[in-house]
Amino acid sequence: MMLVRRRTDRGASAVEFALVLPLFLLVIAGVVDFGRALFTQVVLTNAAREGARAAIFTTSTPGPSVRASTAAPGVSPLAIQVIACPSTSTTAVYATVVAAVPTFDWIMLKPVMNMFGAGGALPTSLSGKAVMKCGG
Repeated sequence: MMLVRRRTDRGASAVEFALVLPLFLLVIAGVVDFGRALFTQVVLTNAAREGARAAIFTTSTPGPSVRASTAAPGVSPLAIQVIACPSTSTTAVYATVVAAVPTFDWIMLKPVMNMFGAGGALPTSLSGKAVMKCGG
């Protein structure tokens, strides 16, 4: 059987494609941007964990900061806050490290959401926190 097209149907698929293509590209842009944000969040959490591991063994601040920044390659600007273990303590204390990106740049999704007035719904900063018990 041969499919016969009427003259009025010519170009209908091109119009449909032109209507669907921007939505398809928006979905792909959203997946890419959320993937970047998730990757950054995982790297920050790992960097904070590595910094906390270093903080339970040393009382100097540069050691944990350097270890945390080394564990987060490609993430910038990186802000690291360290609360290291005290040198002597009789009670259980904890070392805390927070690795953060103060300004995360949404490359594709934020400009599109700003057109609809919803750009503020996306987080502007990401952070990871790790807490470990000192001495054990």
